[in-house]
Amino acid sequence: MGLIEWSSALETGDARIDEQHRTLVQAFNDLEDALARRRGREAASRTLLFLVGYATEHFQMEEKLMDDAGFPDTARHKRFHHDLVVKLSALLTSYTQGSATLNPDVMGFLEGWLVEHILGEDLRLAEFLRAH
Repeated sequence: MGLIEWSSALETGDARIDEQHRTLVQAFNDLEDALARRRGREAASRTLLFLVGYATEHFQMEEKLMDDAGFPDTARHKRFHHDLVVKLSALLTSYTQGSATLNPDVMGFLEGWLVEHILGEDLRLAEFLRAH
């Protein structure tokens, strides 16, 4: 676990999606940095709050693209988005209330989800968008 290094492997080729993915990766890295430098629960909470809000905004944009283009796997892709937002929101609530920690398992889950989602689901979406 650690910082996610942005590389061409994470690019979907869709400028709108890639720009927002870069922001999500940076937000994850900011959260990782806040934890590594022990900046405190408040700083990590602010970063986590931004990550939850921005992920929600990004997912709405992607879902509009899917709907507008008639992407055949929209329902499944939206479920992935919904499930992550629910998990992130619960984590934010628990963390800000002091009943959860952002331990290596939690951060590893977030890192894995973000990278795997981009490399799998979002690359397929971008390929469909380019073809249609």
